[in-house]
This record gives sequence, structure tokens and C-alpha cells, in this order.
Amino acid sequence: MNKEPSKEELELILGEIKTFSTEDNINEIARSVKWDVEISKIYLDINTDEDKETIEHAYYARYFKTSNASDYSETNMERYQIWYKTNGE
Repeated sequence: MNKEPSKEELELILGEIKTFSTEDNINEIARSVKWDVEISKIYLDINTDEDKETIEHAYYARYFKTSNASDYSETNMERYQIWYKTNGE
């Protein structure tokens, strides 16, 4: 992007990413590169200027709620459906 997105634009982008980042789609990406495990985190960085050192909007979603990747209980699963903002507001 070459300008600061509005709150509505950010929400639209996150909505589209959330729609795409299903467990099946992310697992297909992992299979396509011959990984035999779940991708633990996915990241979305939105840079709104030419400064590559700073990312104005950074988000991530994770497969497991905790760092215990052997715990497949429902209480430990997020399946990329909760997005966390890692900087800014």
C-alpha cells in the first residue's frame, strides 16, 4: 500500500484474510511445500510507506493456542481464526 488504510479498509483486508486462512487452505500450503506438520503461525504485515524497517500494521493468527503443538484438545486450538495485532493501536 502507498497510503495509510482507513479502519474500514483494514477490517476488510482482515476479513478477506480470515476467510482465506482456513485450516484446509493453510494445510494445503504446508503440503505443497512438503511440510508434514501444521503451520504454527501465519503473519500479515501491511506496510504503508517505502520504509521497509517499519511495518505500520502487523497481525498474526496461530493454529495452537499455546506453544504445546502436541496438544490437539479443543481448548488448545485456534485454527487461524483469531487474529492478533502486534503493533500500533
